[in-house]
Amino acid sequence: MKHLKLSEDERRTLREMGVFHPHPRTRMRAQGILRLSQGLTLQKTADEFGVHLNSVEQWWQRWNKLGLAGLYEGRHTGRPRKWTPQQQQALGELAHSVGGSVVALLRQIEQCQGHAPISESTAKRYLKEMNFTYKRYRYGLKKSEIKWRSSTPEK
Repeated sequence: MKHLKLSEDERRTLREMGVFHPHPRTRMRAQGILRLSQGLTLQKTADEFGVHLNSVEQWWQRWNKLGLAGLYEGRHTGRPRKWTPQQQQALGELAHSVGGSVVALLRQIEQCQGHAPISESTAKRYLKEMNFTYKRYRYGLKKSEIKWRSSTPEK
């Protein structure tokens, strides 16, 4: 393996990135590249960070190919959303006009517009993304607010 040579600016950037970057994996990759530039082997670097040898080799290859951008996390795919943005908008408009619980909103949407069924937690997430908040109301009075009256009148 060839020795990894870094400029002073790259070293400074990697040191700062290894300490201050918000994503822990990116911090680890920056520190790993810095350790490789200090002469550590791939295996020793993998042992130091508790990762597989192949991971450190990928860090090194991505650094050589992409530079600093190679340390960032790639895009992670997931399941597509069940509802389109228009359907989510309809839920938001109904919540704004009618209000009520999420279960009641879902019932109304299913009856009126025939949307694909979604779970209550998914509906809550959609509403939260639209900056809706939920406030839990108390059904009883707080103990500090209850004033007890005696059965005999005051003199």
